[in-house]
Amino acid sequence: MELNDDCALEECWNTLTDILSSSIEETIEFLKTCTEDEFYGVAEVFPEIIKKTQSREIYNTMLSRNESLKNQEYKESNLTDLRFAEEAFIQ
Repeated sequence: MELNDDCALEECWNTLTDILSSSIEETIEFLKTCTEDEFYGVAEVFPEIIKKTQSREIYNTMLSRNESLKNQEYKESNLTDLRFAEEAFIQ
């Protein structure tokens, strides 16, 4: 991957994090209603969302939605991001 590609991807993740951190209620609604592919796609930014919001509600929604996924590969892959998200809570 080119350096410019890395920068573009990081910029997309930052934008996605900002959007999904701006409204707890809207983020919860999105997480509940998005497709499995969309959920899997945003899992990369779960830790950053929790770091910014410190929202247990969002985190619990992430966990329950992940459990409901039919795609086992997605479910297992998301567990790493969910563990990092849990560690993002300020003690």
